[in-house]
Amino acid sequence: MTPSNSLKSPTRISERALRNRLKKRVYAIFIIIGLGVVSLFFFAPQVGSLFGYFSKYRNDPGYVPTPKPMPPVFIDSPEAINQDKITLTGRALPGNTVKIYVNGPEKGTDTAGSDGLFTFSDIKLNLGTNTIFAKAFDDKGQESDSSEFLIINYDNKAPIIEIENIENGDTVKNLNNRIEISGKVNEKATITINEKSAIQKSDLTFYFVLGVKEGDVEIKIEAEDLAGNKTVKELKVKYVKGS
Repeated sequence: MTPSNSLKSPTRISERALRNRLKKRVYAIFIIIGLGVVSLFFFAPQVGSLFGYFSKYRNDPGYVPTPKPMPPVFIDSPEAINQDKITLTGRALPGNTVKIYVNGPEKGTDTAGSDGLFTFSDIKLNLGTNTIFAKAFDDKGQESDSSEFLIINYDNKAPIIEIENIENGDTVKNLNNRIEISGKVNEKATITINEKSAIQKSDLTFYFVLGVKEGDVEIKIEAEDLAGNKTVKELKVKYVKGS
């Protein structure tokens, strides 16, 4: 037997057979991918848990968001003041750092005590309207929302009293044993006449009826505005009973 006869010739595959074999392999790949997608769709939690079991991070607690601190709350803040400095107190979570802002910029820092109280002393105000708020910060530096906005008016001018119907030295004559007093104060104020309250209307005017006896009558009119500024006006008139 010759060497050429001892070797078998390789089997030849037709082009058509190759195409069929390639198609079968492509179909098999698509089927495997499809089964994998379906498995993930229906069994994703189980698959994830399985991989998580073998993960080196399986014992990590994971991310737990920390809530923001509560906003500070001011206590008994005034609407108006007649001095250029004010002391404000309030409450926040104990241990929180509290910052106060006056007309925009930060003006002071304090730490809430174990009772939650904080105090800002001698906060300087601008003449007129001042806008004040505060924020709290925890030990991680997280910032709270703003507190309520305080609107505090710094007013250092005393109110002006105008009496419209009588003047100092007048003589008042009627049968009613009374003197009618009407006037106006240039701003919202608490008004007393001879230590009795007079009502101020929305247009800032007031009207009061003073019971009197014949003779000389002293009239003392006081007006105190919201900031605590006070004006006193005194009149001396004569009451005569008659028509």
